[in-house]
Amino acid sequence: MRILMMVALLLGYFQSAVWASPEIRINIPELVLRVYDNGKLVKEYPVALGTSYEKTPVGNYKISSKEQNPTWIPGSGFSDKTPVPPGPDNPLGSRWMEFSPGYGIHGTNKDWDIQYPVSGGCIRMHNADVEELYELVDVGTPVTVTYQTLLLKERNKSIYLTSLPDIYNYKDGSKAKVSELFKPYAKKYKLLSNWELPNDQVRHETKIGVAR
Repeated sequence: MRILMMVALLLGYFQSAVWASPEIRINIPELVLRVYDNGKLVKEYPVALGTSYEKTPVGNYKISSKEQNPTWIPGSGFSDKTPVPPGPDNPLGSRWMEFSPGYGIHGTNKDWDIQYPVSGGCIRMHNADVEELYELVDVGTPVTVTYQTLLLKERNKSIYLTSLPDIYNYKDGSKAKVSELFKPYAKKYKLLSNWELPNDQVRHETKIGVAR
């Protein structure tokens, strides 16, 4: 019994240490929600985000409220204003975490639309995922939403460029932007001259730099 109690205490200690200072980050074109603790990635979840007509807002926010089994009250875009109680027909799923007035991280009653830009601006998750996240973050947890279609990553002594679909048509991708992103790597890597920036609306990865 004493050993079991010690194990439980140790597990509680390490769990609290892991989530000492969680932060949620979402880069809209990736359709992924990541949880960091002191700058270290600790969790990653697929999400659905706003359409090009009802965009998910970019900015720095904080979780302002949390609710289990929320009631959904249809917004201005719906003719039927009848509240939908908790249950399988509720589009908010089993959890709601508001980060800006009218915008929240929540579950879904349509699992098949996760990883697509189909929401009214909120961040949808699989119910099992949002229930886990709900227990790991508190009111006040920072939420950072960005929009970056160009990402650089070091791998195998090279620099790779990932180009993501510009789902909101912000047209923020250019060779000049890549050159700016490459500057922190310039001392260690040489920028290749024969790479092209993809212009299609699919995820694409290409090597653009090699070790000096």
